[in-house]
Amino acid sequence: MSTPNPNKKIRGDGEAEERQIEFDRLSSLPDHILHHVLSFLDCPKLSAQTSVLSRRWRSLWKRVPSLTLSTSCLTPSSFARYVEEVLSRRPEGRDVEEIVYLHFDFSMDKNLFDRVVNFAASHGCRHLNVCVPYDEVLEPELFVPLANSDLRILRLRRATLKSGFGSCGLKMLTILDLDECLLPCDTGADLDPFVNFPCLENLILCNCFLEDRECGFKIFGPRLVKLLIYELDCSKLEIFAPTLTFFDYIDHLNSPRLYNLRLPSLDHADISVHDKCLDERNMEEMRACYISLLQGLQNASILEINHGLFKLLCKNCELLEHQSCPFTRLKSLKVAVSRINCPYRLPYHVISYFLGGSSTGEQAYIEFG
Repeated sequence: MSTPNPNKKIRGDGEAEERQIEFDRLSSLPDHILHHVLSFLDCPKLSAQTSVLSRRWRSLWKRVPSLTLSTSCLTPSSFARYVEEVLSRRPEGRDVEEIVYLHFDFSMDKNLFDRVVNFAASHGCRHLNVCVPYDEVLEPELFVPLANSDLRILRLRRATLKSGFGSCGLKMLTILDLDECLLPCDTGADLDPFVNFPCLENLILCNCFLEDRECGFKIFGPRLVKLLIYELDCSKLEIFAPTLTFFDYIDHLNSPRLYNLRLPSLDHADISVHDKCLDERNMEEMRACYISLLQGLQNASILEINHGLFKLLCKNCELLEHQSCPFTRLKSLKVAVSRINCPYRLPYHVISYFLGGSSTGEQAYIEFG
Protein backbone atom coordinates (compact mmCIF):
# COMPACT_ATOMS: atom_id res chain seq x y z
CA MET A 1 0.00 0.00 0.00
CA SER A 2 1.53 3.34 -1.04
CA THR A 3 2.12 6.06 1.52
CA PRO A 4 -0.13 9.09 0.95
CA ASN A 5 1.67 12.25 -0.12
CA PRO A 6 0.96 14.88 2.57
CA ASN A 7 1.56 17.71 0.04
CA LYS A 8 -1.06 16.47 -2.41
CA LYS A 9 -4.38 18.36 -2.32
CA ILE A 10 -7.43 16.06 -2.06
CA ARG A 11 -10.59 17.36 -3.67
CA GLY A 12 -14.00 15.87 -3.05
CA ASP A 13 -16.48 15.04 -5.77
CA GLY A 14 -18.22 18.19 -6.98
CA GLU A 15 -15.65 20.51 -5.40
CA ALA A 16 -14.33 23.18 -7.81
CA GLU A 17 -10.66 22.89 -8.66
CA GLU A 18 -8.53 25.41 -6.80
CA ARG A 19 -7.08 28.16 -8.92
CA GLN A 20 -4.60 30.86 -8.07
CA ILE A 21 -6.05 34.14 -9.23
CA GLU A 22 -3.39 36.59 -10.33
CA PHE A 23 -4.20 40.14 -9.31
CA ASP A 24 -2.75 42.96 -11.41
CA ARG A 25 -1.63 45.22 -8.58
CA LEU A 26 0.33 47.55 -10.86
CA SER A 27 -2.69 48.45 -12.98
CA SER A 28 -4.72 49.19 -9.88
CA LEU A 29 -2.42 52.07 -8.93
CA PRO A 30 -3.63 55.66 -9.48
CA ASP A 31 -2.86 57.36 -12.78
CA HIS A 32 -0.34 59.81 -11.35
CA ILE A 33 1.79 56.94 -9.97
CA LEU A 34 1.70 55.01 -13.26
CA HIS A 35 2.61 58.19 -15.13
CA HIS A 36 5.59 58.59 -12.79
CA VAL A 37 6.65 54.98 -13.50
CA LEU A 38 6.45 55.49 -17.27
CA SER A 39 8.55 58.63 -17.05
CA PHE A 40 11.58 56.49 -16.08
CA LEU A 41 11.60 54.54 -19.37
CA ASP A 42 14.67 55.76 -21.29
CA CYS A 43 13.79 54.21 -24.65
CA PRO A 44 10.81 56.02 -26.20
CA LYS A 45 9.45 52.83 -27.77
CA LEU A 46 8.94 51.17 -24.40
CA SER A 47 6.52 53.75 -23.09
CA ALA A 48 4.22 53.37 -26.12
CA GLN A 49 4.47 49.57 -26.06
CA THR A 50 2.85 49.45 -22.62
CA SER A 51 -0.44 50.25 -24.37
CA VAL A 52 -0.83 46.54 -25.26
CA LEU A 53 -0.77 45.40 -21.62
CA SER A 54 -4.46 46.02 -21.02
CA ARG A 55 -7.26 48.47 -21.70
CA ARG A 56 -6.19 50.33 -18.57
CA TRP A 57 -2.79 51.07 -20.14
CA ARG A 58 -3.99 51.94 -23.64
CA SER A 59 -3.80 55.71 -23.28
CA LEU A 60 -1.59 56.14 -20.23
CA TRP A 61 1.58 56.78 -22.24
CA LYS A 62 -0.08 59.69 -24.04
CA ARG A 63 -0.75 61.54 -20.79
CA VAL A 64 2.53 61.19 -18.88
CA PRO A 65 3.58 64.54 -17.34
CA SER A 66 7.22 63.92 -18.27
CA LEU A 67 8.14 63.15 -21.89
CA THR A 68 11.51 61.57 -22.69
CA LEU A 69 12.39 61.86 -26.37
CA SER A 70 15.67 60.01 -26.88
CA THR A 71 17.55 58.79 -29.94
CA SER A 72 19.22 56.03 -27.90
CA CYS A 73 17.41 53.15 -29.62
CA LEU A 74 16.05 54.72 -32.81
CA THR A 75 17.17 55.59 -36.32
CA PRO A 76 16.84 59.20 -37.55
CA SER A 77 13.63 58.51 -39.48
CA SER A 78 11.99 56.43 -36.75
CA PHE A 79 12.94 59.02 -34.12
CA ALA A 80 11.26 61.78 -36.14
CA ARG A 81 8.14 59.65 -36.62
CA TYR A 82 8.02 58.80 -32.93
CA VAL A 83 8.34 62.43 -31.83
CA GLU A 84 5.59 63.51 -34.22
CA GLU A 85 3.34 60.70 -33.00
CA VAL A 86 3.88 61.50 -29.32
CA LEU A 87 3.26 65.21 -29.77
CA SER A 88 0.27 64.85 -32.09
CA ARG A 89 -1.49 62.29 -29.87
CA ARG A 90 -1.20 64.36 -26.73
CA PRO A 91 -4.79 65.03 -25.58
CA GLU A 92 -5.97 68.64 -25.82
CA GLY A 93 -5.68 70.51 -22.55
CA ARG A 94 -3.19 68.00 -21.13
CA ASP A 95 -0.14 70.00 -20.08
CA VAL A 96 3.32 68.47 -19.77
CA GLU A 97 5.52 69.18 -16.76
CA GLU A 98 8.89 68.16 -18.22
CA ILE A 99 10.38 67.36 -21.63
CA VAL A 100 13.73 65.57 -21.85
CA TYR A 101 15.21 65.76 -25.36
CA LEU A 102 18.30 63.55 -25.66
CA HIS A 103 19.96 63.57 -29.07
CA PHE A 104 23.21 61.59 -29.23
CA ASP A 105 23.76 59.55 -32.35
CA PHE A 106 23.23 61.60 -35.51
CA SER A 107 22.87 65.17 -36.74
CA MET A 108 19.91 67.03 -35.37
CA ASP A 109 16.81 67.95 -37.33
CA LYS A 110 16.33 71.63 -36.45
CA ASN A 111 12.72 71.60 -37.68
CA LEU A 112 11.95 68.70 -35.37
CA PHE A 113 13.59 70.45 -32.43
CA ASP A 114 11.64 73.60 -33.26
CA ARG A 115 8.46 71.48 -33.16
CA VAL A 116 9.40 70.23 -29.67
CA VAL A 117 10.11 73.76 -28.41
CA ASN A 118 6.79 75.07 -29.74
CA PHE A 119 5.01 72.11 -28.16
CA ALA A 120 6.71 72.88 -24.83
CA ALA A 121 5.63 76.52 -25.04
CA SER A 122 2.00 75.72 -25.86
CA HIS A 123 1.58 72.90 -23.31
CA GLY A 124 2.77 74.62 -20.15
CA CYS A 125 6.15 72.87 -19.97
CA ARG A 126 8.02 74.00 -16.85
CA HIS A 127 11.22 71.94 -17.23
CA LEU A 128 13.10 71.50 -20.52
CA ASN A 129 16.21 69.29 -20.54
CA VAL A 130 18.14 69.21 -23.83
CA CYS A 131 21.28 67.27 -24.77
CA VAL A 132 22.51 67.63 -28.35
CA PRO A 133 25.51 66.27 -30.31
CA TYR A 134 28.80 68.06 -29.74
CA ASP A 135 29.19 71.30 -31.73
CA GLU A 136 25.47 71.43 -32.53
CA VAL A 137 24.51 75.09 -32.91
CA LEU A 138 21.32 76.25 -31.23
CA GLU A 139 20.29 79.58 -32.72
CA PRO A 140 18.61 82.04 -30.33
CA GLU A 141 15.51 82.07 -32.55
CA LEU A 142 14.79 78.50 -31.45
CA PHE A 143 14.08 79.68 -27.90
CA VAL A 144 11.88 82.68 -28.80
CA PRO A 145 8.60 80.69 -28.43
CA LEU A 146 9.54 80.09 -24.78
CA ALA A 147 9.90 83.79 -23.96
CA ASN A 148 6.42 84.20 -22.46
CA SER A 149 5.89 80.56 -21.54
CA ASP A 150 5.69 78.86 -18.12
CA LEU A 151 9.22 77.48 -18.44
CA ARG A 152 10.99 77.52 -15.07
CA ILE A 153 13.97 75.19 -15.60
CA LEU A 154 16.22 74.98 -18.69
CA ARG A 155 19.12 72.53 -18.89
CA LEU A 156 21.34 72.52 -21.98
CA ARG A 157 24.23 70.11 -22.58
CA ARG A 158 26.90 70.21 -25.32
CA ALA A 159 25.18 73.06 -27.15
CA THR A 160 26.91 75.82 -29.07
CA LEU A 161 24.97 78.97 -28.26
CA LYS A 162 25.12 81.89 -30.64
CA SER A 163 25.10 85.61 -29.99
CA GLY A 164 21.67 86.74 -28.86
CA PHE A 165 20.88 83.70 -26.71
CA GLY A 166 20.03 85.93 -23.76
CA SER A 167 17.89 88.22 -25.88
CA CYS A 168 15.13 85.60 -26.10
CA GLY A 169 14.16 86.82 -22.62
CA LEU A 170 12.87 83.77 -20.75
CA LYS A 171 10.81 85.82 -18.34
CA MET A 172 9.71 83.05 -15.93
CA LEU A 173 12.97 81.06 -15.90
CA THR A 174 14.32 80.43 -12.38
CA ILE A 175 16.96 77.72 -13.00
CA LEU A 176 19.48 77.67 -15.87
CA ASP A 177 21.96 74.78 -16.11
CA LEU A 178 24.59 74.88 -18.90
CA ASP A 179 26.91 71.87 -19.19
CA GLU A 180 29.76 71.64 -21.76
CA CYS A 181 28.35 74.57 -23.71
CA LEU A 182 30.19 76.98 -25.98
CA LEU A 183 29.08 80.52 -25.21
CA PRO A 184 29.14 83.34 -27.76
CA CYS A 185 31.45 86.31 -27.53
CA ASP A 186 30.70 89.69 -29.05
CA THR A 187 33.92 91.34 -30.18
CA GLY A 188 34.91 94.25 -28.00
CA ALA A 189 32.31 93.63 -25.30
CA ASP A 190 32.21 91.53 -22.15
CA LEU A 191 29.54 88.87 -22.32
CA ASP A 192 26.50 89.18 -20.06
CA PRO A 193 24.17 86.49 -21.48
CA PHE A 194 21.70 86.31 -18.59
CA VAL A 195 20.70 89.95 -18.24
CA ASN A 196 17.29 89.29 -19.84
CA PHE A 197 16.36 86.48 -17.44
CA PRO A 198 14.84 88.66 -14.69
CA CYS A 199 13.57 85.81 -12.47
CA LEU A 200 16.74 83.70 -12.56
CA GLU A 201 17.51 82.32 -9.07
CA ASN A 202 19.85 79.37 -9.69
CA LEU A 203 22.64 79.40 -12.29
CA ILE A 204 24.94 76.44 -13.00
CA LEU A 205 27.88 76.71 -15.43
CA CYS A 206 29.78 73.44 -15.79
CA ASN A 207 32.73 73.01 -18.19
CA CYS A 208 31.62 75.98 -20.29
CA PHE A 209 33.91 78.16 -22.39
CA LEU A 210 33.80 81.20 -24.64
CA GLU A 211 34.40 81.34 -28.37
CA ASP A 212 37.16 83.83 -27.61
CA ARG A 213 38.79 83.27 -24.23
CA GLU A 214 40.04 86.86 -24.19
CA CYS A 215 36.48 88.07 -23.78
CA GLY A 216 35.29 88.80 -20.27
CA PHE A 217 32.24 87.25 -18.67
CA LYS A 218 29.65 89.13 -16.64
CA ILE A 219 26.91 87.71 -14.46
CA PHE A 220 24.29 90.21 -13.38
CA GLY A 221 21.58 88.51 -11.36
CA PRO A 222 19.24 90.82 -9.43
CA ARG A 223 17.37 87.78 -8.02
CA LEU A 224 20.15 85.20 -8.15
CA VAL A 225 20.32 83.10 -4.96
CA LYS A 226 22.58 80.18 -5.89
CA LEU A 227 25.56 80.23 -8.29
CA LEU A 228 27.69 77.21 -9.20
CA ILE A 229 30.68 77.63 -11.54
CA TYR A 230 32.75 74.57 -12.44
CA GLU A 231 35.69 75.28 -14.75
CA LEU A 232 34.56 78.31 -16.71
CA ASP A 233 37.20 79.00 -19.36
CA CYS A 234 37.40 82.76 -19.84
CA SER A 235 39.89 85.53 -19.15
CA LYS A 236 38.01 87.48 -16.49
CA LEU A 237 34.84 87.17 -14.49
CA GLU A 238 32.64 89.85 -12.95
CA ILE A 239 29.65 89.05 -10.74
CA PHE A 240 27.01 91.37 -9.34
CA ALA A 241 24.32 89.48 -7.44
CA PRO A 242 22.78 91.45 -4.56
CA THR A 243 20.65 88.53 -3.30
CA LEU A 244 23.14 85.67 -3.79
CA THR A 245 23.54 83.53 -0.65
CA PHE A 246 25.43 80.46 -1.97
CA PHE A 247 28.49 80.43 -4.26
CA ASP A 248 30.27 77.22 -5.31
CA TYR A 249 33.41 77.66 -7.44
CA ILE A 250 35.63 74.86 -8.77
CA ASP A 251 38.69 75.56 -10.91
CA HIS A 252 40.83 72.75 -12.33
CA LEU A 253 41.95 74.32 -15.59
CA ASN A 254 42.39 77.99 -16.39
CA SER A 255 41.54 80.48 -13.70
CA PRO A 256 39.63 83.50 -14.94
CA ARG A 257 40.76 86.79 -13.46
CA LEU A 258 38.07 87.38 -10.86
CA TYR A 259 37.36 91.00 -10.17
CA ASN A 260 34.54 93.21 -8.99
CA LEU A 261 32.65 90.50 -7.13
CA ARG A 262 29.73 92.26 -5.46
CA LEU A 263 27.89 89.76 -3.28
CA PRO A 264 26.46 91.69 -0.31
CA SER A 265 24.08 88.91 0.83
CA LEU A 266 26.56 86.03 0.54
CA ASP A 267 26.27 83.47 3.35
CA HIS A 268 28.05 80.29 2.18
CA ALA A 269 30.97 79.99 -0.26
CA ASP A 270 32.76 76.79 -1.32
CA ILE A 271 36.02 77.30 -3.27
CA SER A 272 38.09 74.50 -4.83
CA VAL A 273 41.36 74.98 -6.73
CA HIS A 274 43.24 72.10 -8.30
CA ASP A 275 46.99 71.84 -7.70
CA LYS A 276 47.76 72.01 -11.43
CA CYS A 277 46.27 75.52 -11.52
CA LEU A 278 49.21 76.60 -9.38
CA ASP A 279 51.69 76.65 -12.24
CA GLU A 280 54.90 78.41 -11.18
CA ARG A 281 55.04 80.20 -14.52
CA ASN A 282 51.80 82.03 -13.74
CA MET A 283 52.12 82.17 -9.97
CA GLU A 284 52.02 85.96 -9.70
CA GLU A 285 48.81 86.10 -11.73
CA MET A 286 47.31 83.25 -9.72
CA ARG A 287 48.11 84.95 -6.44
CA ALA A 288 46.38 88.15 -7.49
CA CYS A 289 43.43 86.17 -8.82
CA TYR A 290 42.73 84.32 -5.60
CA ILE A 291 43.35 87.27 -3.32
CA SER A 292 40.77 89.14 -5.39
CA LEU A 293 38.41 86.18 -5.09
CA LEU A 294 38.74 86.01 -1.30
CA GLN A 295 38.13 89.74 -1.00
CA GLY A 296 34.96 89.32 -3.05
CA LEU A 297 33.71 86.73 -0.53
CA GLN A 298 34.02 89.14 2.39
CA ASN A 299 30.38 88.81 3.48
CA ALA A 300 30.39 85.00 3.83
CA SER A 301 29.64 83.52 7.24
CA ILE A 302 30.68 80.00 6.16
CA LEU A 303 33.71 79.57 3.90
CA GLU A 304 34.98 76.21 2.63
CA ILE A 305 38.31 75.91 0.81
CA ASN A 306 40.03 72.83 -0.57
CA HIS A 307 43.60 71.58 -0.31
CA GLY A 308 44.75 73.45 -3.44
CA LEU A 309 43.86 76.92 -2.19
CA PHE A 310 45.06 76.10 1.32
CA LYS A 311 48.40 75.03 -0.15
CA LEU A 312 48.71 78.28 -2.13
CA LEU A 313 48.07 80.42 0.95
CA CYS A 314 50.40 78.47 3.25
CA LYS A 315 53.30 78.39 0.80
CA ASN A 316 52.88 82.09 -0.02
CA CYS A 317 51.84 83.47 3.35
CA GLU A 318 53.63 86.74 2.59
CA LEU A 319 50.70 87.45 0.26
CA LEU A 320 48.51 88.01 3.30
CA GLU A 321 51.06 89.70 5.54
CA HIS A 322 49.97 93.21 4.61
CA GLN A 323 46.36 92.34 3.77
CA SER A 324 43.69 93.26 6.28
CA CYS A 325 41.02 90.68 7.04
CA PRO A 326 38.06 91.28 4.69
CA PHE A 327 35.70 88.87 6.47
CA THR A 328 33.39 90.77 8.80
CA ARG A 329 30.78 88.01 9.23
CA LEU A 330 32.85 84.84 9.09
CA LYS A 331 31.83 82.21 11.66
CA SER A 332 33.39 79.07 10.19
CA LEU A 333 36.33 78.32 7.90
CA LYS A 334 36.33 74.70 6.72
CA VAL A 335 39.53 73.35 5.17
CA ALA A 336 39.22 70.11 3.17
CA VAL A 337 42.45 68.55 4.47
CA SER A 338 43.22 66.50 7.55
CA ARG A 339 45.18 68.53 10.09
CA ILE A 340 47.10 65.38 11.12
CA ASN A 341 48.23 64.65 7.55
CA CYS A 342 48.67 68.28 6.51
CA PRO A 343 52.30 68.90 5.40
CA TYR A 344 51.98 72.66 5.93
CA ARG A 345 52.25 74.60 9.15
CA LEU A 346 49.41 77.06 9.47
CA PRO A 347 51.08 80.50 9.44
CA TYR A 348 49.87 83.26 11.73
CA HIS A 349 49.22 85.57 8.77
CA VAL A 350 46.78 83.04 7.29
CA ILE A 351 44.92 82.66 10.59
CA SER A 352 44.75 86.41 11.08
CA TYR A 353 43.57 87.02 7.53
CA PHE A 354 40.53 84.77 7.94
CA LEU A 355 39.66 85.18 11.60
CA GLY A 356 40.73 88.71 12.49
CA GLY A 357 37.88 90.82 11.20
CA SER A 358 34.64 89.55 12.70
CA SER A 359 32.30 92.36 13.70
CA THR A 360 29.55 90.09 15.01
CA GLY A 361 31.10 89.57 18.43
CA GLU A 362 31.27 85.82 17.78
CA GLN A 363 34.56 83.92 17.68
CA ALA A 364 35.15 82.34 14.27
CA TYR A 365 36.89 78.97 14.09
CA ILE A 366 38.83 76.80 11.62
CA GLU A 367 37.65 73.24 10.99
CA PHE A 368 39.83 70.63 9.25
CA GLY A 369 38.47 67.50 7.64
